[in-house]
Amino acid sequence: MIARALAIALAVVALLAAADAAFAQAGSLPVSKGRYRVPYQNGTTVGANNDHTTHPSSLNRIDMGGRGGGPYNIVAAADGWIRIIEDDNTLWCPTNNTSCGALPTTVCCGQDNPACSGGCRNNYVWMEHPNGEWTKYTHFPTNSVTGRGHQVGDFIQGGTVLGQEGRIGLAGGNHLHFEVARPHNGIDSIGSTGFLVDDGDATTSNYNRQNRVPAFCLGGSNGIWLDSTEGIVAANCPADCDPSSAPGIVLGAGSVRHLQANVITTGPNHEVLSGAGEALQAQTRVVMGPGFRVRANGYFSANIAGCDAPGSL
Repeated sequence: MIARALAIALAVVALLAAADAAFAQAGSLPVSKGRYRVPYQNGTTVGANNDHTTHPSSLNRIDMGGRGGGPYNIVAAADGWIRIIEDDNTLWCPTNNTSCGALPTTVCCGQDNPACSGGCRNNYVWMEHPNGEWTKYTHFPTNSVTGRGHQVGDFIQGGTVLGQEGRIGLAGGNHLHFEVARPHNGIDSIGSTGFLVDDGDATTSNYNRQNRVPAFCLGGSNGIWLDSTEGIVAANCPADCDPSSAPGIVLGAGSVRHLQANVITTGPNHEVLSGAGEALQAQTRVVMGPGFRVRANGYFSANIAGCDAPGSL
């Protein structure tokens, strides 16, 4: 019995390793291993301007903004270590110079204005979380983060205020650019301007996408946030957990899902097709049912952690 249990465990490990390898292939949609709180101070109504399917510069990233006033405080999406702080830049660079109005080029320079000379840099913070994923927060006002006493290397709890929502750098206006990533080489995968590097050629099988589709504790079972005009109220993640879940579906190309429950048992012939992504997070155990499979260029992960425990192992 022990030998049989060990064989099953090793088979599951091999399956997860193979699925994680698929994460590195072109066309896959990696989903964050953990769930994260909406990174705004509690009580703030937040909407997504661009979700992971529509972000203009790169997929799997989200632009979001506070609704109904401001200024808005940005908070850590999960417990973790601050690894990079860049908040001494002062220039706002909207898409075109007409957005600057009467503002001098010392504080605003449109991206279509040669006077910018490519010198526009974002203010941002990168955090590392215990589950190996990193989160990025971009466009802070000048000294918004360091002015609060934050330093590189600090360990802070989820919900701690990092700084304020802003527009410094390449931005159409005040908002938060948010990312979840699994940098292949840790901090060495982040370039001097704060962007992920070494992703390779997106048209080849060597494409190594590091960003992951963020899953949030939004009160629903899936947690994948699409464009939201009505807004979501930021709050601490609850500890709610369904007793069990038995998904028995086929996830097609372009579909992503993050499912959590106390116990998850995949139904018969559960399948993640090429170009789809799924992450399962259970408090007790994940059981693979008969016929479970992940196709080439699909992505799958299974995780044991408390429900809505942001950044957990």
